[in-house]
Amino acid sequence: MSTGTLRFGAVTALILAGAVAGCSDDPAPTDAGQDVGFTDTGADTGVTDTGIRPDTGVDAGTDSGAPTDVPQTPDVPVTTDVPGDVPASAIPGAPAVLTRNASFSTPLTVVLTASGATSYFTARTPAGAAALFRSAGAGMTPTAVPVTGVALVFPTGLAISADDNRLYIADQAANRGMTGSGTEEGALLSIPTEGGAATALNIGALRRPRGVAAHGSPEQLTFIAVQDDNTPVVARMAATGGTVTILAMGGGASPLRDPSAVAVAADGTAYVTDGRADSGLGAVFRIPMGGAPARIVGRLHMGLPAGIALSRDERRLLIAGWDVETGPGRLTWVGVDGTGAMSPMALGAPLTSPVGLGRARNADIYGIADDTATDMAAASWGAVFTAR
Repeated sequence: MSTGTLRFGAVTALILAGAVAGCSDDPAPTDAGQDVGFTDTGADTGVTDTGIRPDTGVDAGTDSGAPTDVPQTPDVPVTTDVPGDVPASAIPGAPAVLTRNASFSTPLTVVLTASGATSYFTARTPAGAAALFRSAGAGMTPTAVPVTGVALVFPTGLAISADDNRLYIADQAANRGMTGSGTEEGALLSIPTEGGAATALNIGALRRPRGVAAHGSPEQLTFIAVQDDNTPVVARMAATGGTVTILAMGGGASPLRDPSAVAVAADGTAYVTDGRADSGLGAVFRIPMGGAPARIVGRLHMGLPAGIALSRDERRLLIAGWDVETGPGRLTWVGVDGTGAMSPMALGAPLTSPVGLGRARNADIYGIADDTATDMAAASWGAVFTAR
């Protein structure tokens, strides 16, 4: 097992230790007080376990209870060439470090402002607490964004409003009961970009939100969560709150097993990554307005979150994962229609375990959160990269 494997699993267990505090329906892990470096992720927290990496040959599962023997649609043929109608200039260059230092470690997800000048990301503090950070540009020391009214625990989803004034955080294990019903586990939060009091949006009977995208005008949120029976769902609501509409559900004959990240096109079409679909090898699905999930590409090995971003022209998707043969992290570039070719946009160093992805709204500038990329000089694990 690689060093990255040990780090990834241990870090996740440490973050999730706080998720079960005070939750009577989930057993608390016995090793929650240990620091990074152990391989046992402990008891099931009810939140997706990401401790299993590609060299184990086992998928990272959840407790969704969805059957694994549902027939799968054959994959779209995949080649290693870039689609012929995609100009080379449209493909981002190699990732470069945007920020990495001892003030944070293990970043999980990242978003960029509309111009790409500023990034926001979730990561851990040196004390091990989940937190929100801001970086004003490459080489700049990130600053913590104050979040009050809730303790972040496992924030794997992050989105930013069109006016750059508000952030939306999907935290699978944040304080329950924030909307008054006392039944929620996790929270979908709204907070000003300068920080302050977080507002929990009422997502009804859904819980454990893990991915979120902001889109449209008036602004809407498409997010991923689970029902009380742990069936995964992709849902949509107004960014200001209101009625929650279910776009797609897992379970039964549905191909969705454990969706974790989402990107949304201008027409409302959602693109969802699922690390357990395709017999545990990972897949990307398109969910059109009023339609069922359709697999675009399969056999993609992913972490959690399995980041995804749309190109500005909405013709291609950038997907975070790793190379199953050699182990290093990779970013994969694939056409949204599933008929184009698939190509590694980046493979290996400096990436080790890319997870969260985000694109600047008005530019083809991408942010990449890698939770294990190391820098001994910074005495930290993980880094946020940019590609353009």
